[in-house]
Amino acid sequence: MNLRETTKQFIALLEKKSGLPVHVREVPDLPTIATVLIARGNLPAHIISFKPGMKNETPDYAIIFQCAMAIRTFDCPPDDRKLIAASADGEGIVRGLLTTPNGIAEKLSLSSAQVAEYGERLLMGLITHLRSVPISLRVSETLTLEHPELLEHEVTQAERELRLNRESLAEPIREVTPGRIFAPTQAINTAFALFWAERLERTEIANPYLLAGFEAQGQALLNILAEVPTHPAHDCELIDRWANQLGIQDLYQWLAYRTP
Repeated sequence: MNLRETTKQFIALLEKKSGLPVHVREVPDLPTIATVLIARGNLPAHIISFKPGMKNETPDYAIIFQCAMAIRTFDCPPDDRKLIAASADGEGIVRGLLTTPNGIAEKLSLSSAQVAEYGERLLMGLITHLRSVPISLRVSETLTLEHPELLEHEVTQAERELRLNRESLAEPIREVTPGRIFAPTQAINTAFALFWAERLERTEIANPYLLAGFEAQGQALLNILAEVPTHPAHDCELIDRWANQLGIQDLYQWLAYRTP
């Protein structure tokens, strides 16, 4: 893979701070732009996956961004490094939301196994969103200040994410998503949209969420972002405060990170 020198430097920095190798792979059917899976347990390397972009669009910024996200974990003292996971009750809570009388499971004629699978997908999607979006805003701020040469690529990626997020507002998705999952997801999307509407001086970016009634929650999340210190040691605090604002603190837990 032909990567730019800056990208190689970020990969090397993550390897240095964590003491573990980084593997990068292209995943055409990835549901989001890029992800990073931090090494743990039986996974001896960090895995960065990226979705191919438009013609002539390189994956460099997506890779840099995921490296920067992971580096924040290793900028914390070893005893303060944590991973997010579903809580012991989380899957049961979501399963209950799906199986209410005349609810989504009945509407979609889901078997018990399908309910469990769909519920897990919904839960982990929300938890991943809760973990990634507030920290991604921190990373965006840092990269803008420290690497202004990446700004054009940063904006391109943000616009792709905004387009993907808007698709989740569609009525067919709302109809098959419990309100306790849908509303927090859209509040987080609103915070992301409001952040970029201000950064790009394009207020229309946030209009779909404002029309859908999510402005107050989205702004409340951004207020929390401004209040919590920016050092990575406060990332878990930031996520917890977003979760408390959204009423979803019972769906996840923090696990101590252990190197493989």
